[in-house]
Amino acid sequence: MIFKMSKFLLLLLVVSLNSVATSNSIIAIVNDHLITRDAINTKIDTQKSKEGKLEAVNQQVDILLQMDKAKQLGVKPKPVAINNMLKRVASQNKLTLEQLQKRPEFGEIMASIQQQLSLNGLKELISSKAKLTISQAEIDQTIKDNPATGDDIETQIRIAQIAISSIDKTDSLLQSQDDLIQALLVDLSIQIKQGKSFSGLAKLYSQDESYKNGGESDWIIQKRLPKDFIKAIKALKVQELSTPFKAGNGWRLVKIIEKRQVDNHLKTIKAALIRQKKNQYFSNWTKKLRKDAYIEIFDHKL
Repeated sequence: MIFKMSKFLLLLLVVSLNSVATSNSIIAIVNDHLITRDAINTKIDTQKSKEGKLEAVNQQVDILLQMDKAKQLGVKPKPVAINNMLKRVASQNKLTLEQLQKRPEFGEIMASIQQQLSLNGLKELISSKAKLTISQAEIDQTIKDNPATGDDIETQIRIAQIAISSIDKTDSLLQSQDDLIQALLVDLSIQIKQGKSFSGLAKLYSQDESYKNGGESDWIIQKRLPKDFIKAIKALKVQELSTPFKAGNGWRLVKIIEKRQVDNHLKTIKAALIRQKKNQYFSNWTKKLRKDAYIEIFDHKL
């Protein structure tokens, strides 16, 4: 645990508290905080070397300083963010949120989540004040050190579709829904090839939300489409019409409007450089916090 009191009392009590219990000995003072061995015992015990143990203590010192600053600046996680993290933890452990809340370690989990989200928020706030720029030389060097692979090239498409999942069988009781829908889409395909507007027919017949835009979509990453969908349109050329096919919960007639190859490598490189600079900026900011703080680490106890 971490105590908070005046510096005067801290200095007076260090010796007496250390004599009470070795397992709970004070290993660092950070402004008005005491860090005991029990507070970070698991972090220290995982480190075999003295340097590793000292690094673990210094990490805790940074966290204390950052959390104090977060409180000063009013940085705190939103309830919805906390709840989402709790749901993720519950899911990872194959528990419901209610089951997680009944676990004896729930308090520690909640405190850890609140701390992590607060630190993330502080980092974003501080980093947002930095005027970060990336030079072309930095980009070129990073690309040279990390060349692109085939996985970086992404096919994106814009499609127009007429999607139908149900149809009135009143006049054709002997035919199945699938047969009726397929026949309708074949008829619509013929009309389109004869000059009818795809957009107009989509607005009349399509049961997908895109009917409002004449069946047209925004740019879609092709590999993220369902497998049946990809198989049916993969060989299509731009402006070519597919045959009716079943995918998801219905039948579709699709036309490729546009297709492009996007190299995500440059985008990834730029994002990595910005992230690296943000991390460095926050690290330098934390070093300044340390300079302005009262810190004493009793490394002989590690």
